[in-house]
Amino acid sequence: MAECNQCDRSFRSTQALFAHCRDKDDHPFCEDCDRLFSTFTGLDQHMQNSAVHRSDSESDEYVSESDDDDDDDDDEEPLCVGCNRWFVDLASLYQHLSASSKHNWCFACSRDFATPTSLDQHSSSPVHRGLDFECPLCPKRFKTPSSIALHIESGTCHNISRAQVTAAVHALKIVPTISISRRIECGTIRIVSYHVTERAFNGTAYECYLCHRTFRTLGALNSHINSPAHDADEFKCPKCKRKYKLVSGLMQHIESEACGIARFQAVEDFTRNLIDQFSKRLTL
Repeated sequence: MAECNQCDRSFRSTQALFAHCRDKDDHPFCEDCDRLFSTFTGLDQHMQNSAVHRSDSESDEYVSESDDDDDDDDDEEPLCVGCNRWFVDLASLYQHLSASSKHNWCFACSRDFATPTSLDQHSSSPVHRGLDFECPLCPKRFKTPSSIALHIESGTCHNISRAQVTAAVHALKIVPTISISRRIECGTIRIVSYHVTERAFNGTAYECYLCHRTFRTLGALNSHINSPAHDADEFKCPKCKRKYKLVSGLMQHIESEACGIARFQAVEDFTRNLIDQFSKRLTL
């Protein structure tokens, strides 16, 4: 059984859990790595620091500056976990992973995929691209425009909140419209944060008074109550009308070309333009 730490729901398989997380834009889930985080801050730190999300030049620099990396390579054991089979050395293990029909192995990410098609889709995904997109508000670079939006929404970039990002995008009046509501167009944006106390403990767990979900720790409940979990849907796909709480979720949907809204290059152009526009709005 696989458990969602955001919903306290159990799933029969990790694939079912990942499919659930992809459908929930209020879940801090990295689609490239199939990894669920406890908070959006943790997801943002992962996007910035993980070797998988660094460019080749950054990864090379990281390796050259680390004295322990060679030791880490030496510690890798020639064991195929999927087959529960040991090999004489790493070269033999890699040859097995490359040649065996049981494996669809990505050597860059050290991940096995269920089918060759899944591996091909992964190989052409943004996880294997360079850091081509720079945050217009800070020097950090990312592989996709949606990662910039997520980075800014998380509050780690100049303390800008997701409410400010949402208001800035609404104010752009993009055509075709992606806004569900235009109620935030001007004036002072009201930023609300919550702090839950020990009074939320119901005798067995910490309970959210809005949705009655329970959490093991007070910190987890505070992260939940200040996450987008209870935000209203603010954006919609112009083609399939699917709704999203955050513009980063809509951007991920557009980048995935899931509903065929545009070809890949048009998707990049659209998301770059959107990032530029709402970032300028935030700096006004």
